[in-house]
Amino acid sequence: MLIGILTRNPNGWVSSRLIKAIESLGHRAFPFKFRDIVAYIGNGMLKVFVNNVDIVKDVSAIIVRPIGRCSLEWAIFRMDILYALQDYGVVVVNRPQAIERCVDKFRVLYLLQMHGIPVPETIVTENASLAYEYLKKLSSENIVVKPVFGSRGHGSTKITLRDRDVVWEVLHAMAFTRHVLYLQRFLQHGGIDIRALVIGDKVVASMYRVAPRGMWKTNVAQGAQPIGIEKLNPQIEDIAIRSAKIVECDIAGVDIAVVNGKPYVLEINSQPGWSGLQSTTKIDIALEIVKYVIDKVKK
Repeated sequence: MLIGILTRNPNGWVSSRLIKAIESLGHRAFPFKFRDIVAYIGNGMLKVFVNNVDIVKDVSAIIVRPIGRCSLEWAIFRMDILYALQDYGVVVVNRPQAIERCVDKFRVLYLLQMHGIPVPETIVTENASLAYEYLKKLSSENIVVKPVFGSRGHGSTKITLRDRDVVWEVLHAMAFTRHVLYLQRFLQHGGIDIRALVIGDKVVASMYRVAPRGMWKTNVAQGAQPIGIEKLNPQIEDIAIRSAKIVECDIAGVDIAVVNGKPYVLEINSQPGWSGLQSTTKIDIALEIVKYVIDKVKK
């Protein structure tokens, strides 16, 4: 079986782990980039070529790694390619609809809320004056301003509402540069949250992410310490699995904060890295992912 890995860096830590896992199970890995793809439509058929390999014909499944920064046209074309490959019978993990949902924090939040999953109070608008006015609805002394599209905590900023002038300037500066204003009640999580990695219908591994002293961001990429969880609380495990299913993720990194005993889902990552999580567990995460993908092909 030939299994594709759509990746910006075939030699990166995650991609190399996936390649090793694929080969250890007796299959062949085919890493490639979006920019290697040529799509051909003609004679009543679609062909998608990468270095003369016909993806539709020769590749059984594709594991999609982060797409990265790109223009709107590139983003749309890349999603179109994934949809087309899926339509023609190639198993794509995660599916394009899941990637589209999870890249948009607002969409994830309202989908989770619709299905009864607790999420932080959030205000989203394009209008700085309306954002400023509606901030009083957030029952918090602090808010977090986040990019709607973003990862690893980059671009997220905590602001104290007492600093009204600062809040005003930040909101209007963002609106002036045509950013969507995504404002969230800051949850007093004590600098600790949970990352649960869901594969299929189970959590295969989880960890606490502990922010450095005096910091509030719990992203491992921002310096947080990963601490393995031997047995995840059943309620939190259930919320993580349900959340992944709501956004149709086969593989998901679900971030959960617990405040006063109540869990809140902060974000869902459809293309999670797991180097931090792997350091806390004996489970071979790449191997679990590849086994899951192979099972999907066989079904």
